[in-house]
Amino acid sequence: MVHYRLIYSDTSRNQIKKLHPALKPIIRSRLDRLSQEPFAGKRLERELSGYRSLRARRFRIIYKLNEAEQFTEIHYVGHRKDVYELFTEKTGPSFLR
Repeated sequence: MVHYRLIYSDTSRNQIKKLHPALKPIIRSRLDRLSQEPFAGKRLERELSGYRSLRARRFRIIYKLNEAEQFTEIHYVGHRKDVYELFTEKTGPSFLR
């Protein structure tokens, strides 16, 4: 089994720090799984094409794979109700290319 190294954006690192203490172990567990199973999340479409999303209860982890160098970039962690809109707003069209 191949392990992918996890690289966190400043945004995702801050979002994880701000989570309720009861949620942190759940998110960490999903991130551990992601390092071992990088294709576990679903592919995103349209303006988020190239990104993937992994469920963690009511939260989503948005990430991008670099298969050539075997690492996963964690870009955003947020509640499912608005995580995709907030990520798109935060990154803007130029970032998403």
